[in-house]
Amino acid sequence: MAVDLFLLCGFLGSGKTTLLVDYLRDPASRDTGVIVNEAGEIGVDGAIVANDSDNVPMTLMANGCVCCSLRSDLVYTLSALLDAPRPEGEGPLQRVILECSGLSRPGPIIASLADPELASRGLRLTVVCTDDCARDPDALAEMDEAMAQFGAAHRIVLTKTDLLPASQLHARAERAAALNPLALVIADPDRRQAVQAAFAPSQGVADLAGLAARMLIAGGAGGGASESAARSAAHPRIRVMAARAREGISWTDFSEWLDNLAGLCGERLLRVKAVVRVTECAEPILIQSVGTTFSAPQRLTRQPDARDAIIVIARDIEVDDIRASAPDAPVEMLA
Repeated sequence: MAVDLFLLCGFLGSGKTTLLVDYLRDPASRDTGVIVNEAGEIGVDGAIVANDSDNVPMTLMANGCVCCSLRSDLVYTLSALLDAPRPEGEGPLQRVILECSGLSRPGPIIASLADPELASRGLRLTVVCTDDCARDPDALAEMDEAMAQFGAAHRIVLTKTDLLPASQLHARAERAAALNPLALVIADPDRRQAVQAAFAPSQGVADLAGLAARMLIAGGAGGGASESAARSAAHPRIRVMAARAREGISWTDFSEWLDNLAGLCGERLLRVKAVVRVTECAEPILIQSVGTTFSAPQRLTRQPDARDAIIVIARDIEVDDIRASAPDAPVEMLA
């Protein structure tokens, strides 16, 4: 049985530990393992989690950031946690939650999970990012780590919603969605429901084609200027772009385009998610990246009619920059 692996990220003070503790207090979470990573030598968050949860197998990784110096330790720690004997009468772990340091970038962490020891276990990865409603969202504009966390997220959880007037909650959720339209934004004022939604099992592939179509309609005649202004207001440094591969593209040509995109953007590339048809495969294939770390292509054998779509989320780079870098590219940037 596949184990759900949740990377819990979010900038410093955004409520990650509180969200985790609230989840672990639910008796239904007893089949959960926890890894807490902190950048300092003294594991304060680890002590908080241990104090507020009963019989949860937990490992503390301190004195380093798991996205860089502790990457090899993460592989060992996660393997040991999954293989550790369970108490009598308890089944195997259903999920592991890795609470990352507030300064961690998810991309390098995900790259370390490609280790053969972990890849063979078939872990289902979900990146959960906390968004602190008590913090001015513009204050994070210059924090590259925070933007990397937002861009990598599969789910963005609004925290400290009680400190935000109810009339402003919807606007805050829309702002989060503009930063990463690929993510599910959890803005439920009911704390228990929000916590459960944050760590629910993975639900599969989002409707990328529908998202791309909505972006193109919004960017067309009569709507482009207002949509562009809305995205700039959401975050002046983030660009969410749609693209389209030419008909009959080969996997070699498409993978070279991805390599060139990653080379051009570097750390400015936050997320890529694409469904494309290539000449070498009968079914559409799914390609995903967090930062410049790409997962293995996945054949969508159960969704043979999935529509093609490519979404790119990047920071401090424009559509025209990507077009100019490869004017004859087999993938056309659309919006």
